Amino acid sequence: MAKPKTLWVVAGAIAVLALVIIALKHHYDTMEMPWSLVTPPQVVEIVTKMVELRNEGRFDESIQLGLRSVSGHSGDDFIYQMVAVTYFVRALHDKDQSGKWTKLGAEYAQKALDANPNDLANLFNAGMNFTVAGDDLDTGGCEYYRKAQTVFQSLAPRLQGERAETQGRTVRLGPFRKQNEEQLSRVAESLRHCATS
Repeated sequence: MAKPKTLWVVAGAIAVLALVIIALKHHYDTMEMPWSLVTPPQVVEIVTKMVELRNEGRFDESIQLGLRSVSGHSGDDFIYQMVAVTYFVRALHDKDQSGKWTKLGAEYAQKALDANPNDLANLFNAGMNFTVAGDDLDTGGCEYYRKAQTVFQSLAPRLQGERAETQGRTVRLGPFRKQNEEQLSRVAESLRHCATS
C-alpha cells in the first residue's frame, strides 16, 4: 500500500535538498556530505532553471529543458536525477496519474545510474529514488524496493575505509556508510511487507 505521507516527506526533502545544494555548492560543509548532489559547474544554469520551472508547476518544460541538455558527458547523471525528482514532485501534484509519473521518475533514476554507475553519490541517490518509487506505488512497488536494495548492497563494500572520491571531490565515508546502512534496513523492512502481501 502506498504511503502518501512518507512520499510527501521524501519528495519535499529531495526538492529542498536540491535547492539548498545549488545555493550552497561552494560552501565548505558540503565537502563532507558525500550523499548530497553537488551541481556540476557545466549544468548549474540548466538545473537552476529546471528547479524554477518545477516550482512553478511547469513540469513538462522543466523535464524537456533537462533532457535537451543531456550531452553524453559528465553531469548527465545529475540532470537525470533532477528529471526523476521532477516526476516525483509531479506525482504529488497529480494524484490521478501519480503512478505514471512515479514510474517515469524511476526510469530516469535508472538512466542516472546507467550514465554514471561508479559515482558513490549518484548510486546512493538512485537507490533513494527507487525507494521513493516503491513508497508511492500500490502495485509494482516491491520491484523498486528490490532495485533500491541491490543499489545499497552494491555500495556497502565501496564505503569501507576513511575517504573516497565522489563527484570529483574527496569525502569522508563514515556519514555515507551510516546513511547507506539505514536505508538498507528501511528497504529490508519494506520488502518483508512485500513478502506478506
